[in-house]
Amino acid sequence: MEYPDVMATVLIVDDEAEIRDALREILERQGYAVREASSASAALSVLQREPPPDVALVDLRLPDREGTAVLEAVRNQALPTSVVMISGHGTIPAAVAAVRSGAFDFLQKPLDRDRLLITVRNASHQSALRRMASESEAGAFLTASPAMEAVLQEARKLAASPAPLLIQGETGSGKEVLARWIHARSPQAMGPFAALNCAALPESLAESELFGHVKGAFTGAEAPRKGKFQAADGGILFLDEVGDLPLPLQAKLLRSLEDGSVEPVGADRPVAVRVRVLAATHRDLRNRSRDGAFREDLLYRIAGLLLRVPPLRERPEDLPLLAQHFLDEARLRQGWPASPLPGSFLKALKEYSWPGNVRELRWAVERAALLSGPGLPEPGHLPPEVRQGRTGSPPGSLEGVRQDAESRAISEALEKARGNVAAAARLLHLSRSRLYERLSELGLDPSGFRPRRGRSGDPSRVPPS
Repeated sequence: MEYPDVMATVLIVDDEAEIRDALREILERQGYAVREASSASAALSVLQREPPPDVALVDLRLPDREGTAVLEAVRNQALPTSVVMISGHGTIPAAVAAVRSGAFDFLQKPLDRDRLLITVRNASHQSALRRMASESEAGAFLTASPAMEAVLQEARKLAASPAPLLIQGETGSGKEVLARWIHARSPQAMGPFAALNCAALPESLAESELFGHVKGAFTGAEAPRKGKFQAADGGILFLDEVGDLPLPLQAKLLRSLEDGSVEPVGADRPVAVRVRVLAATHRDLRNRSRDGAFREDLLYRIAGLLLRVPPLRERPEDLPLLAQHFLDEARLRQGWPASPLPGSFLKALKEYSWPGNVRELRWAVERAALLSGPGLPEPGHLPPEVRQGRTGSPPGSLEGVRQDAESRAISEALEKARGNVAAAARLLHLSRSRLYERLSELGLDPSGFRPRRGRSGDPSRVPPS
């Protein structure tokens, strides 16, 4: 069975020449351009010096490093490449974990030809979506809302400033996408954009992640490592959920902002950096400052320029626009033609309050698209709480308020944990099995909280996810 596709490039990363040769022969017969690498280091070199491939087929077990190092490089460099992990019998749990960390899929050895070609075709479709985003004008924000347009007008003016900026908004409202929008319109647009979620950082690793470390700085520091500040040198550092940064690191962050330098862990001298910091939070930092959880001097330093992203319920004009966009994306990934939103489906979306904002809307629409198959989505394909309106209980009831509060708390934990259920369970002081039960009961999908890249283009073309 043949699966013809448009010309796409596939990078094969496997230390066994026989497997690389077999894969090359299968893929080239289908019209794919093929590159090869026999180790993780060789693959990383290809990613650095050549145009990114559409798909990377990566063996989990490589002679020099784990294959997940390639996945990590693709994610860190925001490449459009879709990574498919190849696993042997004993590495399936690791392959599943890689998919949860952002891999497109995994294939089990011995490889099945038809499954291989279907997976590569679908992975190349996903890559095409990402390339469409990167080929448009950078840093776009899909909106039809006067409230959001006003924020974008103010953000455009503030983009030219080198001063730190604080973005406030609820979980899932589009704070990181706005930060990328600002980056694309700033003097640092040609420089890097590095992002760090402060809430998801283990305190023991936070300092190294932010400022880097030298070789031998601590047990396990076998090589020097640049932190996010140095990674963002000449560009913008986005600190998500900055209100959750531990107090000792708040002092060091303040010093770096004032001095224009960082001191890696274990270093005996500072390193100069040119970085503009954009911070974001869903918290009231003034209240946290009064409670002693956030330094007042750091608050004044980062909040001199302030933007507020309105929640989705305050941007009703955006809901049909975003829902249609997410439906189009989901259908394109499956190889199905675009279709308009059915009226009954849109009506159901409008009757829900969307406590998880744009991110929750995205996964709800994607879920409906998958459940409906090539046909049109119906209200019955939506999660239970969306079908029932604002909550599953009468408006204003105690049960309704409880469900809404619980949904927000779980959404917030998933946001902090970037969709990692085990980490979210720890934040909520729940067992993982109990959290899975509540996710099912509330219709929440953790995959909707995993990091996504914003699309690029005109401000009226790409969504805040």
